[in-house]
Amino acid sequence: MNSKSLLPLLLYAIIPFLVIIILFRINKIAGILGILAYLLLIIIVNLNLIYRIKAQMAYSKGNIGEAEKWFKKSAGSKKAGADILVNYGFVLFKEGKLKEAEEVLLKAVDKSKNKDEKNLAKSNLALIIWKKGDLDKAFEMLKEVISEYKTTAVYGSLGYLAIEKGDLDEALKINLEAYEYNSDNAIILDNLAHLYHLRGETDKAGELFDKLMEKEPSFPEAYYDYGKYLEDSGKTDEACEMYRKALKCPFNFNNTITKEQVQNALDRLALKPEEN
Repeated sequence: MNSKSLLPLLLYAIIPFLVIIILFRINKIAGILGILAYLLLIIIVNLNLIYRIKAQMAYSKGNIGEAEKWFKKSAGSKKAGADILVNYGFVLFKEGKLKEAEEVLLKAVDKSKNKDEKNLAKSNLALIIWKKGDLDKAFEMLKEVISEYKTTAVYGSLGYLAIEKGDLDEALKINLEAYEYNSDNAIILDNLAHLYHLRGETDKAGELFDKLMEKEPSFPEAYYDYGKYLEDSGKTDEACEMYRKALKCPFNFNNTITKEQVQNALDRLALKPEEN
């Protein structure tokens, strides 16, 4: 063990322990006060970590507003690294606060200590650019990112934007690469299944949608895309069921479809029997 690794142990454990022992020998109350002061010091030193844990707990429960509050506190610390800023920026993005999210993510890019941190920030920044209406720029940014930073999340975003671009051959190449990287991820499965549907390759689309549904995805696009596939296959009742499942999912600003869009699809199918 080197001297650098011993220093934190001395500062935060051994020295305080010795001081508390001395205080107890002087006076019991002084010893108790020493313990309380030590605990308070630990809380203050780790306050940023506490904020982060609270934010992550709130986010895991789906409480985005509460998560934003705690991530903001954590990101406001001078010790906040790029990873904290990325988390905060993404939560702001999910709430539709594009300007604030962009500012935070640009700061994350600047504070990045290595390529992975920078690419993580850029992959989220690309989503802001997409939502602001510049699909081409967002797509090119993600292509740059994926060339040196391959993750499931980036492949999921890039695969979707490739489909949105409209070049279904290029989209197929990208989404097959994503599927090879992670064939179990629900977003990657949805992207490829939806793409096969758009290309008219119904058998391949059906197989992937079946695999996707086995995972019981929690995002509405999966059920909406499958519903569109079933609708085009003439399975109206099953399509309606998928649209209803989509409506039960949480919708946020980062979703690629809206609740109204799904409801309209369901309403349209519900009217069909009356029209015939």
